[in-house]
Amino acid sequence: RDGPIAALPPGSLGALAGGAGMPPGEGSATAELAEAGSALAEAPQVLAPGAAEVVLVAVRPAWVRVTAANGTVLLEKILEPGERWAVPAMEEPPRLRSGNSGAVYFAVGGQTFGPAAPGAQVVRNIALDARSLTETFALADISRDPDLASLLVAEAAAAGTDPASD
Repeated sequence: RDGPIAALPPGSLGALAGGAGMPPGEGSATAELAEAGSALAEAPQVLAPGAAEVVLVAVRPAWVRVTAANGTVLLEKILEPGERWAVPAMEEPPRLRSGNSGAVYFAVGGQTFGPAAPGAQVVRNIALDARSLTETFALADISRDPDLASLLVAEAAAAGTDPASD
């Protein structure tokens, strides 16, 4: 009580104290934690392979709301023409609700899918994960949406590639 707490040796008191008859650090919770940490450092574990990035793409103004599985709103705004939003990778895929859904496309692994629905419909509960989107939506047809065609051509020109060669 009379000295500073910094003067106490770690592992000598409390829950991290050494076992009976053992010096501090041997057989203690601290030593066990150190051993467990070194075992984990030696054997990295990969839980799942990296999934393709999913990006929302607007070719005309479109209201969007993206919610996480727990109901948290990740994005709610009007996406302007040419605006993109990268969907965060999550354990459970976020869900999309959108107005003017004919203006909303999905870029997955460098390919464009969609639109979310034809025309100015409202869509609900679209899972924003790469597998679900590529199974549900066809590759975007630029001949059906001139705004999408001009956006992709402008992006290709900005990237310095020739869109005619693709």
